[in-house]
Amino acid sequence: MKSLAILCALFVVSDCVKMPSTFQKCTRNKSDFNQCLLKAVENAVHQLNHPMMAVGLISLEPLEVSSINVSPGTGAAQFTQIYKNVKIYGFSKAKFSKFDFDFDKKTITFECSVSNIRVEAEYDFKGRIMVIPFNGKGSAVITLDDVNFVFTFNLDEYDKSGEKYYKIKKSTLVAGPQLIHFQLDNLFGEDEALGKHLNDVFNENWKALWDDVESSYEEVFNQLITNDFDRFLEKVPVSEIFD
Repeated sequence: MKSLAILCALFVVSDCVKMPSTFQKCTRNKSDFNQCLLKAVENAVHQLNHPMMAVGLISLEPLEVSSINVSPGTGAAQFTQIYKNVKIYGFSKAKFSKFDFDFDKKTITFECSVSNIRVEAEYDFKGRIMVIPFNGKGSAVITLDDVNFVFTFNLDEYDKSGEKYYKIKKSTLVAGPQLIHFQLDNLFGEDEALGKHLNDVFNENWKALWDDVESSYEEVFNQLITNDFDRFLEKVPVSEIFD
């Protein structure tokens, strides 16, 4: 019985993960708490050019995703978008302009921007862009410049092993790039001229394409970031995150 008690005690201790020593902690009852959080979160994100699996954080440089599916829109982007073996570069260089934590409402709202996001993937598109039917499959490089993000997280608080933890109940994202550039190989097989023309159509009409399936793109980015943040909250108790 004594051995069992010791094992249980060790389990409780090991279940509580400490924040990395390189992450800044902020004192919640200070007047500059949100300003402190803004700097602390930006600093932590910049460190994620490598994984920190002990606290549930994967590398953001690149952020690797096995597949992404985007359904057709009803306007310019009436084609299915399937991406596989996706690598997304740029999130670790995000600049934060606002970070608000409301403990009473259990909400987090923050705004950040990324000057350049680069997406490398294998793509499979089928449908029509504008009025042009096409069916393409190959390598894709898509860059998004000066992307602004506004995230909102609604949290639940719960007890585990004598400690309080947060988990994400709901999250929303509003995103907006200033420019998108597509480089899609093999859009028309060996017909390079038609492929170049269709790439030009994508790039000349990037805003209409984004607007048509904006909510789908936002949901993809939202889910990727939310999953990473939720893994961190699942491992690190509130007492370790704030003083």
